[in-house]
Amino acid sequence: MRTRLMAIMVLALMLALPGMLLAQESDPEAVARSAYEALNAGHVEAALALYADDAVLSLGAFGSFSGREELRGSFENEVAKDATWEFSDFQVEGDTVTFTNRYINDDLQALGVTLEGTEVITIQDGKITTDSWAVTDASMAELQAAMASLPVTGGSIVPFHTVVMALGGLAVVGGLGMRLRHRR
Repeated sequence: MRTRLMAIMVLALMLALPGMLLAQESDPEAVARSAYEALNAGHVEAALALYADDAVLSLGAFGSFSGREELRGSFENEVAKDATWEFSDFQVEGDTVTFTNRYINDDLQALGVTLEGTEVITIQDGKITTDSWAVTDASMAELQAAMASLPVTGGSIVPFHTVVMALGGLAVVGGLGMRLRHRR
């Protein structure tokens, strides 16, 4: 009797499990949260698994990425910069999730800036197909002000070694010219 009861429970669990997994995958807010939680943990492949093969990530003034390889490159770059995403105020309407996203990485932290914006993600068949982030005007102004306050380094457009080689070449040519002039 006990064995039969255990077999029935295992069978019931096996039948219910695919439905539970499908429900998790198709919950747009859960998919969006999972993608950014994976990135916060540094798990690029786990985040990519939640994006469709032809997904498009649009970051406004910061660029656009489409397809798995471009997304991988963008995510790896952000993870390398110790990026962190904080999200709140989720609103779900059908397959579209809209939420507030606060973003910071090592470069922004050095400037004392956190970017905030509105993220809109569309999900189809449990995968993110479009992910669009629009930074608020206030955050963009804060970033621009922080960058404008950076000291001017006085660096040249031409690398220093190129200038040295050019001056050395001029000295050699000038020396040869003087030598030829004295021979006459």
